[in-house]
Amino acid sequence: MIFSNGIPGVTNNQELDGTNNEKYPIIKFTQYSDAASAKQDLESGTLSGYLVIPEDYIKTGIVESYVMGKGTNIPREELSELMVNNLLRDKVDEETLQRVKDPITFKQFSVETTGEVSEKGLSDLLEDFALPYMIGILLLISIFTSSGYLLQSVAEEKESRIIEILLSSVTPIEMLTGKIVGLGSVGLLQIVIWLSVGFAGLIYVFALSINPFLLILSLAYFILGFLLFASMMAAVGAISGSMRESQQLIPIFTFPAIAPMLFMQVLITEPEGTLSMFFSMFPLTSPVAMLIRMGVSDVPVYQIAVSLFILMMSVYFVIIASARLFRVGLLMYGKRPAIGEIVRYMKTG
Repeated sequence: MIFSNGIPGVTNNQELDGTNNEKYPIIKFTQYSDAASAKQDLESGTLSGYLVIPEDYIKTGIVESYVMGKGTNIPREELSELMVNNLLRDKVDEETLQRVKDPITFKQFSVETTGEVSEKGLSDLLEDFALPYMIGILLLISIFTSSGYLLQSVAEEKESRIIEILLSSVTPIEMLTGKIVGLGSVGLLQIVIWLSVGFAGLIYVFALSINPFLLILSLAYFILGFLLFASMMAAVGAISGSMRESQQLIPIFTFPAIAPMLFMQVLITEPEGTLSMFFSMFPLTSPVAMLIRMGVSDVPVYQIAVSLFILMMSVYFVIIASARLFRVGLLMYGKRPAIGEIVRYMKTG
């Protein structure tokens, strides 16, 4: 797939080194003496594309790619290795050539406050980052699974008017409390099983030591995160006219919760940055964001305390507002209340 106008190391009259590279068996490079022949084979379907290496390649680094129609399948990695092989051929020894192609292999060390230096192995990296990351993912899944069931339960019971029968035996607040506690217990049991089964294997294989503080924080963030989302979703289920209508409102809660995953690169590279700090303090994102930050940096204890305090206060006020909205919305049929009505119900009940 290569036509060359002639540059050092890649000429018209010699075979290109690496054109049958076993590392990339799917890609096969074939040298052409002129561009017209390559173009003809491209048009006939023999080639998927061809590349022209201009005479000034050494100066510009530009390689021209030709494909049929809107195709963009350019074997960049394979071509780069091919060019390195040919540009350095007969100019450096094999060891230097391999180092040019693979210049860096990092070996990480950790320096403690006491001055002690220790090498970081795979188990250390798993403890520092992978475990908080996996726990954050499990928290997110478990929270939304349990609170999603709560929303579905409330919406279905209201739509089928079973809720009216239930309200003859219990008060709306008792019903809300029972649903949250019941489904919250199921979610907590679920995450305990996941952690026990998953981490038991990791501990055995990689000899990991689980930080008890991390597990305690995970439990705290799960409970508070579930209470926050479950209360809001229960209120949404109560004011919705149908199950379908309630499902349309779920993205309002899911997007903020998964935002830390969407901005994962920022949280990892700038754990003390403005966005990372915001995600760690904002109630809808803090359960996942704080655990990820703890995996890549030493988060000050006061920041963890502030994050938990904000989350607890948010849970307190959201539960009060949701309880009022839940009580009013359960017996509302026919239409969803307007934003102004919802705000008024949350204030006064």
